[in-house]
Amino acid sequence: MHKKILVLISMFVLCSCAGLLIGSDAQREFEKGLALFNAGNYEQAVPHFVKATELEPEYGRAYLYLGRSYLNLRRWLDAIPPLRTAYRLSPAETKKEALDILLDALLAAGTDAFKRGNFQGALSNLREGLALSPQSTPFQHQLVETLIGYGGQLLSKGKFSESISTYKEVIDLSPNHFEAYLGLAKAFFKQGNIMEALQAVQKATKINPSSGEAQSLFFNLLKQQ
Repeated sequence: MHKKILVLISMFVLCSCAGLLIGSDAQREFEKGLALFNAGNYEQAVPHFVKATELEPEYGRAYLYLGRSYLNLRRWLDAIPPLRTAYRLSPAETKKEALDILLDALLAAGTDAFKRGNFQGALSNLREGLALSPQSTPFQHQLVETLIGYGGQLLSKGKFSESISTYKEVIDLSPNHFEAYLGLAKAFFKQGNIMEALQAVQKATKINPSSGEAQSLFFNLLKQQ
């Protein structure tokens, strides 16, 4: 009786682990890709890692190295999807490694999009990164910088409500941000909300008392009352 139970348990364990086993074809493709990756031939490595993931959709290391190859090629947006999958599939002991590489890709993609003036793309990647790593100073800094730029763009296009929401998001992240309060004051002023504009510009002048722009806006708002 005990032998039968042991046999059943062994069969259950083997079946449970079967999903974790990697087929020989997928393993062969991964090893070819890894050899090219280690030699610095990232472009040539990519098709092998892609093939490995096609053969074994749960092959976490193949997704990880596919993402790393794209990172080394500076193809940030291509790197993010496989790195997301690698992070999801990673066992607990390698979870942090996968997360760190995914964060690298998200920050690089966000920064690159910001430099090209693609604020929406930048914000999407940076917000995702900050959600994954809430205490990350690089993500907070780049997100604030991007939001300031986006708020200014919205303001120049006459989208005052959206600009106000954007500047408020900056203040949530960085409560003493001079440019955010100044931008907020301008947006409220353009919207016709003088009292809110005055409150915002007063906070801006407290943060930076020497700002001529803030002082000029403050006196201009006083005249509107």
